Amino acid sequence: MSWLNHRVDDRLIHGQVVVAWGSALRPARLYVVDDQVAASPWERDLLVSAAPAAEVRVLTVAEAAAAWEAERSAPGGALLVLRDLRTARALVESGAAVPVFTLGGLHYAPGKTKIAEYVYLDDDDREDARALLRRGVKLEVQDVPATRPQGLTALDPTVAP
Repeated sequence: MSWLNHRVDDRLIHGQVVVAWGSALRPARLYVVDDQVAASPWERDLLVSAAPAAEVRVLTVAEAAAAWEAERSAPGGALLVLRDLRTARALVESGAAVPVFTLGGLHYAPGKTKIAEYVYLDDDDREDARALLRRGVKLEVQDVPATRPQGLTALDPTVAP
């Protein structure tokens, strides 16, 4: 079964991930890949308790890249959640063969411009997106499973490599 979805969402585990994506995909495991969260026992424990229907694994980028291939053939399926495009790029550059990232929940911050109702990007995000696209990784914008995914380059042509 292996990887079911690779989501970039700055809230990591929250209601939309657990309820909408969790109900649609029914993952046995939920991987949170974030170096800062992985270093904080309090944050790790909080995220583990946020998704009771799946085993939650909080990993650094290096740990996730090392576990990537083993998860591809694991039973039950897994959902990957990352905080930002910088982490997505680091994971791919570390050797994880991610074919597509689903962008949803990249919220407003100063310097970011609106791409979709729930996706805002700044220049650094765009450079990370270009780097991923140059590596052949698809970037799709989709908030919940019931909506149609849209290619990031269709919504923001400036990210085209």
